[in-house]
This record gives sequence, C-alpha cells and structure tokens, in this order.
Amino acid sequence: MANEEIGVLKRRYVLFSCEGTAEGVVIQTLYDNDLMVVPRSRVVMDAVWDDRPYTRLRKASAIAGQYFGVDYAVDGAEGLAIARIVDSRAPKFELPRRQQNGTEVVSFVTRPEIEMLLIHAEGAYKTWLSASKKNRQLKPSDFCKQQLGLSDVKEMGFLKEYWADSDKLVWAIREHARCAKRQPGEYLLLDLLSERALWGCSIR
Repeated sequence: MANEEIGVLKRRYVLFSCEGTAEGVVIQTLYDNDLMVVPRSRVVMDAVWDDRPYTRLRKASAIAGQYFGVDYAVDGAEGLAIARIVDSRAPKFELPRRQQNGTEVVSFVTRPEIEMLLIHAEGAYKTWLSASKKNRQLKPSDFCKQQLGLSDVKEMGFLKEYWADSDKLVWAIREHARCAKRQPGEYLLLDLLSERALWGCSIR
C-alpha cells in the first residue's frame, strides 16, 4: 500500500523480526524470490545465520543490543527500520530510548495465526469459518492438523517444501488480506509485497 510507513521500508535498511518458524519461512521465501517492497540489498541478515534474512529475537532490548552497533545511514539509506511479523497487535515493543537512534518500527499482523495462509492455500477457508463458529477456541494450526491432515505445520522442513512455490504463497497472502478484517492502521503481509509480486502471481 502506498503510505508513509510502508514507504519507510523502501528508504531504509530493514531488519525482519519473526515470531515463529512459520513466519520465518514466509519471509525467507519472499526474500529468496525478491517479492518484497524492500530491496534485497537493504535486508539486514541474521547476526548468527548469515543466510537468514530475519532474526528470531523479539524483545526490543535484545534486538537493540544485537543490531544497533552499526551505522545504517549509508548508501543512500535513511537508517534502520524493524519490520515485526506477529499474530497480534497486543505485544508492546519499545526500543531503549538511548539506543533508538531514529529507528522506525512497523508491525505486520497475521491474526489469528499465520497458519491461515495454509488454510487459504488448501482452499479450505469456508470450512474453517464453519468449524471456527462451532468451536470458538479452535486455532488455525489445530484446524490444519485435524481437518487438513497437515500435521507438520510448525516444522521448518515441511513449510519450506510447502511454500517452495512462491506463487502459491503470494496467492495465499492476497486471499488472507481479502478475507481478513483489517483494523484501522493495521498492516498485513500483503503490504510487504512488491508490485511485481502482486502482478506476477499466476496461480489459480
């Protein structure tokens, strides 16, 4: 979406903070296929796994301690932005004031769980709606295991293979955005996709 906060990601180095394995695989797939609004050259790689375009650190203080010792205002970039991939708007994220140094934070919400992408990819959204109305406590991850036979929805190996087709991932992201009840000022994974990703998706 053409708005200021998404524009920030285009003008800065971006560190992705992923809540779990599934979120990490999604970002890895989008990065590997150059499908994000963030240029690949501006993605900050993990401090330990240098081929991983995200960190699993989630606490603001931990991220600041690990990544804020670098000057990101180079090569035309305006500094650093942190893109959080989370399933809820609730968790607070406040950077230490002394270390903030103008860092911008943008959160992308995958509510109720990122496994909704699998449900869309499997064409099971209507079935999910029916099941979740009958059982308000039903989680998308449990639905995937119980109704779709996808028992490894939390396993990296399964997810990498499942999302190896990046068109399928982009389509699922678009469907989730179409069906989700977006809150005012809320960003979804759709907002991370480049125009090439949006126009190039050929599945279904």
